[in-house]
Amino acid sequence: MILSFLFAAALAVVKIHASQVTMDAKIRDDSDLSQFYQLLEASQVANTTLTYRHVTVFAPTNRAFQKYNGSTKNLVLYHMSNRPLAIEELRDSISSELEGNPPLWITRRPGKYSGVDVYINNAKIYLEQSNFQSKLKVNGDTMTQVLHIINEVLEPVRSNSAESPIYNPNAFQFLNQSENLNLGDHRVRTFRQRIVIEKKEPIFKAEGRFTFFIPVDEGFKPEPRPQKIDQLVIDGHVLPNEVLFTAPTPEKVPYPTLVFSDNLRVVVSFLKQQNKVYVQSDTQVGDANHPAGVVLAEIVKANIPVRNGVVHLIQRPLMVVDSTVKDFLEVSARFQLFQVRFYEHRAKVC
Repeated sequence: MILSFLFAAALAVVKIHASQVTMDAKIRDDSDLSQFYQLLEASQVANTTLTYRHVTVFAPTNRAFQKYNGSTKNLVLYHMSNRPLAIEELRDSISSELEGNPPLWITRRPGKYSGVDVYINNAKIYLEQSNFQSKLKVNGDTMTQVLHIINEVLEPVRSNSAESPIYNPNAFQFLNQSENLNLGDHRVRTFRQRIVIEKKEPIFKAEGRFTFFIPVDEGFKPEPRPQKIDQLVIDGHVLPNEVLFTAPTPEKVPYPTLVFSDNLRVVVSFLKQQNKVYVQSDTQVGDANHPAGVVLAEIVKANIPVRNGVVHLIQRPLMVVDSTVKDFLEVSARFQLFQVRFYEHRAKVC
C-alpha cells in the first residue's frame, strides 16, 4: 500500500512527454544516446520496428556503454518491446524483441529521497528523462512509440556456439547449456549434477518468478562438500516469488527460501561492500543434517536473466556450515575494518 502511494506520487512528477518528433529523431538528436543510435542504425529489424510498429525502447546512455564489455550483436532488440508502455503501465515483466522474446523484469523500490525508483532488469530508469511518446501513422492506423532512458546496458543470455543456440532459457536450460554461455572461467557442473541426482530439476524448470543462486565449481572444495548438497540445500538456493537483481535489492533484508517451515527455516539477504555484492544464508531453524548458522558467499557473476527469473553465480554453496564459519568471521572482520576506515575518512573530510 505504501509503495503504491509513493509510486502514484512519483507519477505526478513523471509526465508523459508527447511530441510530434519521431522516435528515431528523438534518439538521433540526443548526443547522450549516440552509441545506442549506432546500434539502431545497424539493425534492419529495429529500423523496421521504428518505421511501422508500436514499440517501447529502453535506451542506455553513452556512459552505460562505457561500462559494458559484452557482445552488441542484435543487442538493440533486447532493448525493445512491441507493447508501447509508459512507466506507470509497466508490470512485473515485458517481452523483448530479441529472438525467443526473453522477458525484461520490472522492479519498483522506494526512492532514496522520495517517490519510487523503477528498474528494468538491473538498470535504473531515469524517470525525468523518460516517458517520451510519439505517434506514427501507418496505413491509416496510429502507432504509439515510447522511450525510456536507462543507466545500464541490458545483457541477455547468449550462446557462444552456433551449433547450440539458446533462446529465452529457463534456469535449468541455463545450467544445461552453461558450457556454451559466456560465463568467463566459471563452471557450474557440480551443482547441476547434484540437482539431477536429487531430482530437483522441476524447480529450475518451473514457470513463474524466482531468484536462483548457483554455486560455481570452485566452491565445492574440500571434497566432502558436494555430498552435503541434498534436496533441502538445493531448495535453500531458490527464492520463490521474487526476481531480485542486485541494484534495486535492499541490503540486509531477509527473503524466505523454499526451505521455510517450522522444522527447517532458511532466509537469504544481500550485503554490498567495497564494490562487491554478497549473499548470506541464515539457517534460523536447523536440524541434524542442516545446522543453524550463517554462510556468506560473494556473487561472482550477477544478474543473469532467465525466463523464470534471475540467476546469480556465487562463490560457494549456501547452507553448508562447515570450515567456512572461519571464512565468514574473517570476511565480517574485513567489513568492520572497512566501515571504520570509511567513517574515519569521512570525519576528516567533514
